[in-house]
Amino acid sequence: MSSTNNVQATNTASLECTLMSTVKSSWSELTLGEGLVHVEYQTGADGGLDFIKIWLSKVWGEWKLVCELWMRPVWSHVTGVKFGSEFHSTDFERTLELAVGSVDTSMLLPNHRGFLQVFPPTAADPSPTGATVLSQVQPAAA
Repeated sequence: MSSTNNVQATNTASLECTLMSTVKSSWSELTLGEGLVHVEYQTGADGGLDFIKIWLSKVWGEWKLVCELWMRPVWSHVTGVKFGSEFHSTDFERTLELAVGSVDTSMLLPNHRGFLQVFPPTAADPSPTGATVLSQVQPAAA
């Protein structure tokens, strides 16, 4: 593995850790105490972060968009955080933007789609390491 690939893999792991930690630290605000959270993200061909989407399920099989953060403008989206119709939190918006800003998102694994399943924080596991990576490496659809 080349040093560029090592840096990309390290930065991607750092992004995933940061996303899991951010969700866990805002768990009660996002879920009102119950539910399951999925975090989805995608990188472009250049290894830059395209978007992050956070989904919540309180009922089996029903997922609602909590928010999405677009890092690059595209014809269908502007950059920044946009909340789903049932959610809004200025505090979480600020927290997510600061957290993502703390990671080098310009050099991630290219054409990578990541899915993280984040479980509720518990007294036994107050750290963000309780999240499970559903799909660590899945090429994004072309």
